[in-house]
Amino acid sequence: MGPGLRLASVAVVAALLAAPQAAAYKIFQEKIPNGGNLPGVPALGHERPDMGGPNNDFGLDFIGAMFAWTTEFCQKDSDGDGQTNGQELGDPCCEFVHRKNAVVRWTDGISHPGDAAFKSDPALWEGIVCGGDAESEPATEAATEEETKENAEAEEEKEKVEEETKEEAVLAVEKGADTEANEPAGSALFSSVVLSAVTISVVVVYIVVVRRRGRARGLPSFRHLRT
Repeated sequence: MGPGLRLASVAVVAALLAAPQAAAYKIFQEKIPNGGNLPGVPALGHERPDMGGPNNDFGLDFIGAMFAWTTEFCQKDSDGDGQTNGQELGDPCCEFVHRKNAVVRWTDGISHPGDAAFKSDPALWEGIVCGGDAESEPATEAATEEETKENAEAEEEKEKVEEETKEEAVLAVEKGADTEANEPAGSALFSSVVLSAVTISVVVVYIVVVRRRGRARGLPSFRHLRT
């Protein structure tokens, strides 16, 4: 066998061996957000990303997660660079689900979650609020603003009523004074009305006091009967 034929045979064998490996990489890439979008890195879970080899820490964590993008695996920092796997792969809120919700927040700017030498720009997820907090916060703020507005309107209405009451009282006194100066009979009527109002107030106060005393005296007897 000539040298040329030998080299061709080696190339064919290498291609045949690489085909299943590439297919395996493709399967795993689909299970991870942006798994196949990092340039020059077809094997995120291996120490030699272009050729495979032993698993890196990210690959070992992937195996530990039973080859699934779980929330725990997503929130983990496999390479110890201070960024979660999800942040480095464009899924900071761990929303990606293989075949059910295969979406990511971004594709440009992702980094290698198994190599601490590569990190993503934190500005990519700055301001992103994960979970239900994103929806409840604006609703809470709106409710607070509405409550503040209602309280302000109620206070304004209260002040308005108080002012009108004061004005009516002043007018009533002035009218009573004019009536007393010009019409003696009217003055007597005005004095009678005032006296009646005072009398009614005294009676009401008396009734309230009597009821409270009655309750205070009757309470021990009631407790005694219950026991």
